[in-house]
Amino acid sequence: MADFKYRVVLFTQAGCPACSALKPIWAQVAGEISEEYPELHVGFGEYDVGEEGWEFLESIQPEISGQGTPEIAIFDEECDLVAFNGDGIMPATQLKSWIVSSIRGGSK
Repeated sequence: MADFKYRVVLFTQAGCPACSALKPIWAQVAGEISEEYPELHVGFGEYDVGEEGWEFLESIQPEISGQGTPEIAIFDEECDLVAFNGDGIMPATQLKSWIVSSIRGGSK
């Protein structure tokens, strides 16, 4: 298994139209960041909150997260939250820029 310094997680829910619309953008951005910024050691994943995952999602950024999906969180290797975005769908360039700048700004 690869050693990741950062993990970027897309929180989704089945039947969410915004989540479905963001998934191809998500896949594109994950591939571009992995290829263009290997020194950042970023892993990407998705988590379907389903019916029972809302409590966890709400705990990430209280009063901000858990308002709906899609939401994106960046965690460092100690599983500490580096950045959170609950703004929903973003264009690929904006999403990529947000991830890279969040990681660079949160680098230890």
